[in-house]
Amino acid sequence: MIFLYLITLIIAPQLWIEPFVGLRTDVLIYPLWFIVIIMSGKLNYFFKLKSLDYFILFFIFWVILSALVNDQNEHTSKIIIDYIKWFILYRLVVTTIGDDIDKLKSSVLKMLFLIYIIVWEGFDHKFSGDGLGWAGQPLGWVDQSVLDAGGTGRTQWINIFDGPGVFCVLYTIGLPFVIQYFDKHYSSKKKIFAFIALIPLLMAIWYTGSRGGLLATLGIFASYGVMRVAKTMGISISRILLVGALSFSALMLAPSHLTQVKDDNNSAQHRVDMWMQGIEMVQQNPLFGIGKGNYASYTGTLIAHNSSIENMGELGMPGLFFWVGFLYIAFRYLYLFSSTSTNALYVSYSNATALSLIGYLLSSMFVTLEYETMYFLLALAAVFGNVYGKEIKIGQKDYVIIASICIAWVVVLKIFVSLYY
Repeated sequence: MIFLYLITLIIAPQLWIEPFVGLRTDVLIYPLWFIVIIMSGKLNYFFKLKSLDYFILFFIFWVILSALVNDQNEHTSKIIIDYIKWFILYRLVVTTIGDDIDKLKSSVLKMLFLIYIIVWEGFDHKFSGDGLGWAGQPLGWVDQSVLDAGGTGRTQWINIFDGPGVFCVLYTIGLPFVIQYFDKHYSSKKKIFAFIALIPLLMAIWYTGSRGGLLATLGIFASYGVMRVAKTMGISISRILLVGALSFSALMLAPSHLTQVKDDNNSAQHRVDMWMQGIEMVQQNPLFGIGKGNYASYTGTLIAHNSSIENMGELGMPGLFFWVGFLYIAFRYLYLFSSTSTNALYVSYSNATALSLIGYLLSSMFVTLEYETMYFLLALAAVFGNVYGKEIKIGQKDYVIIASICIAWVVVLKIFVSLYY
């Protein structure tokens, strides 16, 4: 069922392949998935909630409460339904995999298989004579300077990946599960295969022309480097600085249209404008924000193009607290499993899941990524929490850490916006 779901998410035949066009895949897959779970005798497991589940539910509750307090719009009902669906998806994935890491590995490999089909599509799209992809989608917007230099538009896909920035996220989600094969315990043959597989994936990322995707890619490699160094040599300031310097050097080698913070079309400036207005929203109503889906109405132009800022502005500080909270717990699950497990293969997949989440969060700094992709990754993290075996109780110290992260983020954001202008 997970593979079937991933097909509808990544390939999305219901949007472009006859005779599936127009098919309500969610109406079919979710009930069928429940039937499979019932027949396997796992329905009770579906309702066994843990700390991560409760934080996600608190977040959804605040989305609903904020909508009731603030003005609603034509998207409010759909937004609430989507979040409920994503939580159900999260629980369905967790229930299906349970505590079986081999099942998780199988699901991840199937996801990679589908991602590489879209890598192929991205190449075909980039070099197509008419500029159209498999689903008839055009190449995305690009700076005029790129076109003047003989370049072409940026690749994009359909469904939730219908823009270059969000399309690149599909690639960066899969990237950590490829580079994990450079871990020491894998054979030389697998390392060579991973290197060969890495090349088209990195090229596909490049063809999206996404600033956020580039930074997410560098962040993933840098984080992987830190993990490797920490495992073999321990963590020190000098080693962290070395990894940071290498990442910065790679960033400096990228063309200016990917790295500059100000451009002729004011794309980056518009983003910072939207971030500044997100701060205004939470200052005006720190408890409930302006309501989910009201960001563009408030600004009169764009959304935040930043998930954390958008959640903060639309849901207030409690909404940001719950959002940061469930991510914090997910990373704790992954850390505790990786630091205690003696199975190198399983630890590789745990670390890759953490890197995938890190890349997702880095990408979400530049595009709003409130999609089911994050809840699929959270489900993978929850599986490792199940395998760890001990329930993580969230205490006062954890609440203080989560609140401190939220406050620090707002402070850093305000400083950045003030320095930018």
